[in-house]
Amino acid sequence: MDIIPCYDSGPNETIHLASDIAVVRWDGEDCESPADVLLVFQPTARLTIETKIQDKFYLTLPPVDALKLKERDIDVPGFVTGWAPMLDGSGSSMNLTWGPSPTPITGLGSDSTEMETIIFHIFNFLDVIGTPRSTEEIDNHPPGIQHINLESKEWKVDLRSLSSTKDVLSALNGQGGYGITHIGGVRKRDGSSFPGAAANEVLLCLHLFLSFAKGGRCEFLSVGFNSHGNRVWESWDAPSERWQSQLSWFDAHHAEQLVGLFPGFCDRLADDNWEEAIREAIYWYILSNRTPGIDGGIILSQAAIERLSFEYSVNDKRLIDKEGFVKLRASDRMRLIFSSLNIPLEIPDMLPVTQQLASKFGWVDAPHALTEVRNSFVHPVHRRRGQFKGATPEIWKLGLQYLEWVILRLCKYEGTYGNRLKVRWTGEVEDVPWN
Repeated sequence: MDIIPCYDSGPNETIHLASDIAVVRWDGEDCESPADVLLVFQPTARLTIETKIQDKFYLTLPPVDALKLKERDIDVPGFVTGWAPMLDGSGSSMNLTWGPSPTPITGLGSDSTEMETIIFHIFNFLDVIGTPRSTEEIDNHPPGIQHINLESKEWKVDLRSLSSTKDVLSALNGQGGYGITHIGGVRKRDGSSFPGAAANEVLLCLHLFLSFAKGGRCEFLSVGFNSHGNRVWESWDAPSERWQSQLSWFDAHHAEQLVGLFPGFCDRLADDNWEEAIREAIYWYILSNRTPGIDGGIILSQAAIERLSFEYSVNDKRLIDKEGFVKLRASDRMRLIFSSLNIPLEIPDMLPVTQQLASKFGWVDAPHALTEVRNSFVHPVHRRRGQFKGATPEIWKLGLQYLEWVILRLCKYEGTYGNRLKVRWTGEVEDVPWN
């Protein structure tokens, strides 16, 4: 698959996405003026549409009801994020900044637009070592281009680094912010074309998949091409998280983990009965993994586990009915899915503080420990409130590891993973416990 970047930008440099004619509903009338669509990174990443309304000068901003990009024939929902009246020798005008919301938005084409290939540009992904490798000659220096080939029943994805990836990641490690670190190409396995609606579905799957691998959100700028190589479809989005190092089950030196998980992940997400549960669980997983307060992370990860347990135990396998599930203690809701998926219940040896508290308070297993610590946070009259502070970091990591295990197991993953419960080097992995 021939993959060439559609956008060229260094870390934290504004990306020009499009030029068009903006039609602004201004104080009850339509005003047309040239406009630029930009992805701006400072002070935070956001999409903006910049335009200048001629012959308009207001000291207070009148109602701005809507904005449309005329040549692309798309209405852009959003709101005014900046305005400045101007008065000079050429007359009066108003500089207007429009913030599209919600994102992502389809910036070219529609749900029915047919395309054959999507090229998506990934912000702030990991320094992954993949196979095979190719080289691009840049200033007589041939950097290795890392490839990861992902396949599901329906899609083929070529994920790869760029010749600039090392430099971008180095800059992000030094100054933070945002940068395009990787690029990917998507096609149907049979080579057929597909509409914009299907493009949005596969990009959502890749967003959730790569976010779960990274342990943080991954957003894209995406461009669709038809069989003649013409640019016919675009999806615009802004990264929502600044660069930071995060732990997850995925080890960047073991790209085969992504290859092994992708088919089962796509199958699970394609199931209408599971899509909402997986989306919610990964959303809570990401929040738990980056929350500044690990007590909040403990609550979120256990909420995600219970959500998946309900979907699996009640709706999928029908091990128990809804009323029976609701009556279960939180620890039993966890035991139900852990035991059914052959995930161990024992408190791991590398959590000494939790083991000591388990011996002291009679916690019989990991679900018992997880829920006792969680309950001490959420119940103001808990009898042992404030007595488990020493175990809080361990319980936070344990809850996240169980959540990762459950998602991996539900996707029929049988490979290796990085154990977050112990100090380890990048590249140090172990078999999943149910294998």
